[in-house]
Amino acid sequence: MPSVALLLPGAGAQYPAMAYGLYRYEPAFTTAMDTVLELLGQAGERLYRLWSSGARLRTVAEVHPLLFAVCHALSETVRDRGLRPGAVLGQSVGELVAAVQTGVLPLTDAVRLVAVQADALAGAPAGGALAVAAAPPAVSPFLRGGTVVAAANGPGQTIVSGSEFGLAATRRALEGAGLTWMRVQVPAGLHGPLVTEACLDTLPAFEASVYTAPHTPLLSGCAGGRPEPERAVDPEFWALQPARPVLLDAALGQLASVGALLCAEVGPGHGLAVQARRHGHRAVSLLDGCVGAPHEERDRLRQALDSLLLGDPGDRPDSKPTARVAWLRPPGGGSA
Repeated sequence: MPSVALLLPGAGAQYPAMAYGLYRYEPAFTTAMDTVLELLGQAGERLYRLWSSGARLRTVAEVHPLLFAVCHALSETVRDRGLRPGAVLGQSVGELVAAVQTGVLPLTDAVRLVAVQADALAGAPAGGALAVAAAPPAVSPFLRGGTVVAAANGPGQTIVSGSEFGLAATRRALEGAGLTWMRVQVPAGLHGPLVTEACLDTLPAFEASVYTAPHTPLLSGCAGGRPEPERAVDPEFWALQPARPVLLDAALGQLASVGALLCAEVGPGHGLAVQARRHGHRAVSLLDGCVGAPHEERDRLRQALDSLLLGDPGDRPDSKPTARVAWLRPPGGGSA
């Protein structure tokens, strides 16, 4: 069977609740969601009620673990179709899904750490993020009030994060320079100093886990590509990721080094797939970010899986599946 590069997004993916249309209809997805929600205990029960109600998710305590669960369940759905990841690229909370999919962490540990991380980040100072249509060097001169570059997604997209005061001053400076910006729907000032202390508080929990060298090529938005072997098993590397900038453009640039030809964005939205195409990779989104009826979600998922299994008929001389795929994480809009 073909393999894929899985792209796993982070908290900028705005619609983790949209995947509810797959629940109870896709067996592998349903089983994986149930497993994560059960591991979360009472918090998982609350999350399920929110998820099934279709309510908009607003807090880190809601978005962080549910996005992890949806991305993990979609990854397991891909595997259930007989596809195997030839590489896994994660960003933000998608990094912990990537840790599970590459064997760095067992699912039980990753779910525990996601919950610890969500609780800590919920207590961090209030903040947010903006997406700016320019490269980091063009954006940096206009950062104000402690706002920082949170993610370098590509030549035409930079994410900045900071306090509401800092973001307001930065918006004025950007507008004065004629730069286009939009608000990114993330519930905290992720990938910047506002959450550093909260991440440091989680370090003991990360140190209590056992890490194993990845059995599948692991690419990290935090590392800007493949982390060094010793870094991939370093608890501090994983614990401090929400406070460090995402180097998505650099990480996507390394996909070719692991032979990825076809990428699957395994989460809500299509931001990672768009960026992967800019790097010359064929890419599909399992959930394209358009809210629709449940049967439409299922149809889109099946069409995306068919394209992974069969490839593009115009690219192959026979009917045998030939795609070698990389998995991308669900950031959406931005990559925070």
